Amino acid sequence: MDQTGARPGTNVLVSAPSLSSSKQETCLDLLAPAPPETLDVLQVTYSAAPPELIADWREHHGDLPARMGIVVVGDHGGLRGDDHDVPDNVFVTTANPNDPTGLGMRLNNYLTDHDDSMQLVACFDSLTELLQFVDLQSAFKFLHMLAGQLREVDAVGHFHVDPAAHDDQTISRLKPLFDDAVDHT
Repeated sequence: MDQTGARPGTNVLVSAPSLSSSKQETCLDLLAPAPPETLDVLQVTYSAAPPELIADWREHHGDLPARMGIVVVGDHGGLRGDDHDVPDNVFVTTANPNDPTGLGMRLNNYLTDHDDSMQLVACFDSLTELLQFVDLQSAFKFLHMLAGQLREVDAVGHFHVDPAAHDDQTISRLKPLFDDAVDHT
């Protein structure tokens, strides 16, 4: 697969070391399959602050997408940043890392408000961090539901995993959830 050519309705597993530059470049490329004014971008993060994600987007693509949602998973007080750091078309919420059902509800709320005339793209960063908080079976159920929801709205979704942090059995169990893969290991 050409990493920038994911089709609508496709979920991609991106395997790369957590802090690698190839992971970051692949992520930013997959988030922009169309002009920014036609994009609705949803980012789920366990470690990045919203102003950081916004700055990365601007540095890589210029104009922000028409709509952007950022779900910060975990106890990151103050991650929203100053109001001037988060533009009006960027919606930030938080979720408990130990509650995949609550996270799913936050994501469902965002997807419910999606405008079908815009291309939805989604990034889940990362499966490695998700698996630090929930067991594999719970993660699989959650990801199966999310991948299905993203397919239903013809989103281009991608999910990061650091394969060095997991045994082969864990990675093999997750792979069937995805339509394609990019491997930077």
